[in-house]
Amino acid sequence: MSLLNTLLYLVLPVAALIYLFVRRKLSYWADRNVPHAPGSFPMGSLQGMGTKYHMSHILERIYQQFKNESPAVGFYLTMKPTLMVTDLELVKQVLVKDFNSFRDRGVYYNEKDDPVSAHLFAIDGEKWRFLRNKLSPTFTSGKIKYMFNTMQEIGDEFVECFGRYEEREEAVDVKTLCGWFTCDVIGSCAFGLNCNSLKNEESELITIANRLFKPSPIDAMWQFFFMSFRDLSAKLRLLILPRDIAKYFMTLIPETVTYREQNNVTRPDFLQLLIQLKNKGTVDGAEQESSGETLTMNQVVAQSFVFMLGGFETTSTALTFALFELANNPEIQEKVRVEVSSVLARHDGKITYDALKEMTYLEQVVNETLRMYPPVPFVARNSNHSYHITHPDVTLDADTMVLVPVYAIHYDPDIYQNPTRFDPDRFTPEATQARHTHAFLPFGDGPRNCIGLRFALLEVKFGIAVLLSKFRFSPSAKMILPLELDISAPMMAAKGGVWLDVNKINSKE
Repeated sequence: MSLLNTLLYLVLPVAALIYLFVRRKLSYWADRNVPHAPGSFPMGSLQGMGTKYHMSHILERIYQQFKNESPAVGFYLTMKPTLMVTDLELVKQVLVKDFNSFRDRGVYYNEKDDPVSAHLFAIDGEKWRFLRNKLSPTFTSGKIKYMFNTMQEIGDEFVECFGRYEEREEAVDVKTLCGWFTCDVIGSCAFGLNCNSLKNEESELITIANRLFKPSPIDAMWQFFFMSFRDLSAKLRLLILPRDIAKYFMTLIPETVTYREQNNVTRPDFLQLLIQLKNKGTVDGAEQESSGETLTMNQVVAQSFVFMLGGFETTSTALTFALFELANNPEIQEKVRVEVSSVLARHDGKITYDALKEMTYLEQVVNETLRMYPPVPFVARNSNHSYHITHPDVTLDADTMVLVPVYAIHYDPDIYQNPTRFDPDRFTPEATQARHTHAFLPFGDGPRNCIGLRFALLEVKFGIAVLLSKFRFSPSAKMILPLELDISAPMMAAKGGVWLDVNKINSKE
């Protein structure tokens, strides 16, 4: 038998098996008579993502195509059959009412070989419930207020950093500076580090964060592989994080914890609360009694890491786009500045935790920013067991991904008139009350919503308030207008960046 024939005997059966596998995967919704967007190998229904379109726009197109036809529509997230929910009542059902049927996110993690990956965002089942119950008391209003002094100190450095650009009359790369700010806040609150990114305009933690949130094309493909083939990834014991990044956190956190314990050092930060959970199973002042179960050191490391995972890119993105919209809407910018000045006059000129709570129009601005630029364009849940949906008439298999297209909902003209216009008045109490409860989902909803949402909102509000009290912003000539999304970015980012001119406000203004 010739070598060619031997190769054919080997290759053809494998090719046939791959063909049958792909065909079976991509006929999943048609076989169940569910309205669906067709898919093709290898990207499923996401053809053109990252090369022609941003993922949020692809999901929006599917949503608009089917929203009047069916409360839910099938599509293919690469090779993974996924159900997109287009009806807000069904969204509420998935995220809240029937949460126990959709408790998990379906995110791959490897607790044994890559313990940093076993964090609150990814972990599932009873392990998630245990961690959520333990961590919830660390994000109460009282505990966040406890960490606010740290944020205030970094706020002074934030102003100084913008001031240096103003003195040099240079346009500001806003996303970069906001990244330094959020990195310094997270470094201090989650890791007990003085990163000094704003002072040095660089830090080791910033370098790591940029690697995590600006993945190479190969790393991005691996993420989709983990999502599409979670069981296979688990069998192969694949690692999620690069080894050097995992080692960085697995070294830094235990060393910091050990130093604090041996030297009786305490700081008003998130890591200190995790140390309490490690040693006592509860945090000081918690309303609920400890079950006696404590966190392991690996769990402490993973939850410190998730603080950065959930708080770095999302918060810096929201802050960046808020400043962009304020620069492009000077009348709104001035209205916020007047409110900030008015509130500060009642608080001895200091931006305190209580002062920020009084800045209601600023909160509307932040909410409108999160509507137009939700940090993550969708919320995903996995069915824990088979689940029947009446319309379309389908029973979901266990481990079926259900996706809520947050960006598409936020841009639905039937919900938000003229959705591309920046209008903070959409979030007056009256306007909010008139809308469906699930028409605004920047942090998800239900028991598995973003645990750190209050901290994130506080950080964004504080960042805007401290800057607007000192500077006036306007679009730079370096800014690409009208704004376009960077289609290659995994999250929301402006093509070419957000560039603004900064002018110091006269103290008499």
